[in-house]
Amino acid sequence: MSVRETALKICVLMLSIGAAAPGVWADRVGDLPDDTPPPRANTSPAAATSAPALKSTDMATEPKITSPVTITQTESVVGQSLTQPPATQPSRDLGSGVKVQDCAVRFAEELNLPSTEAGLIAELSVTVGQPIGAGDAIARLDDRALKIRSRAALLRLASAQEHVKDDVELRYAETARAEAFAELDASRAIHNESSGAMPLANLRRLKLAVERAELEVTRAQKAAKQAQIEVDLRAADVAILDDTMRRYALSSPISGVVLQVFKQRGEWVASGEAVVRLARLDRLQVQALMSSDQCSPNECLNQPLSVNWTDPISGQKLYLRGRVTSVQPQRLAGGRYRIQAEVVNERAADGKSWLLHPGTEIEMVVYPPKGLISGIVADRSADP
Repeated sequence: MSVRETALKICVLMLSIGAAAPGVWADRVGDLPDDTPPPRANTSPAAATSAPALKSTDMATEPKITSPVTITQTESVVGQSLTQPPATQPSRDLGSGVKVQDCAVRFAEELNLPSTEAGLIAELSVTVGQPIGAGDAIARLDDRALKIRSRAALLRLASAQEHVKDDVELRYAETARAEAFAELDASRAIHNESSGAMPLANLRRLKLAVERAELEVTRAQKAAKQAQIEVDLRAADVAILDDTMRRYALSSPISGVVLQVFKQRGEWVASGEAVVRLARLDRLQVQALMSSDQCSPNECLNQPLSVNWTDPISGQKLYLRGRVTSVQPQRLAGGRYRIQAEVVNERAADGKSWLLHPGTEIEMVVYPPKGLISGIVADRSADP
């Protein structure tokens, strides 16, 4: 057996064992004669075609030489790429953000609803904790006397309108003027035909009658204008009483909830005195602490955010969106600062109650510009 055949058998033996001991390959290769090139672990077509060039009678019974060492190395590289992180830290994905600590949900707007008129509370339509919408009735003052005054004002307005329609005086004055003109013209014609047949005194009297008729027409026209002014004044009185009637009824200017009721039915309320206290629920305010290491105050302002919490009844995780509205200039210990955000609340499935309420424990995530976030979409049914 030649040296070349012995080396080939050694290679076959090593390939059957595998690449468990890479150092053995180097030791075996070192035993080869100087004129024999060591086999290289290469998967190129040139290496695959060079092996059949060795011809021997014993080679026919030997298995074909492949490159399992190369395959083993490839598998190890793939495994390494799957299990070990790359050298550089990957960039944040679109779902990443900065988690904010110590979040407190509060009402974004609270107000005391005053009575704009003094009077006795005849009806009270709300109770503490009742959800309300914008325009819903809150209370109504006793308006019985006001209704009587309004009825009288309407009657005076109707009378003034009828007086405007009555133009009898104007038409009579115009007819009298036309008659005076006709009588004066006839007397002048007689006087011109027969000198001295019509005394001049009669002509002066007829001329005075014409002037008096013209003044009567002017007075009737002025009376008609005054009657129209009276209609406008009566209409203004009715409008004032109607506005007072509307102000006797209190309605909610916001959508929210009743926090407190100061007056009850049958109590007297002065003008400007608060009747109920309301809070807005369609938008809520969140106050939290942010660390300067996570996001600088300049980058945090006006950035989108999302809040999430678990519904204690259904166990479903709910989400809402919002935006950072203000950053306090005062810095706290540890490089922290306070932020204030506004969250857009949504109605529950029943269409009456709201999803988020003040005091709920939430988790808030702010998406600064470095987070590559262009917007947060509220999703109450799936994880964002």
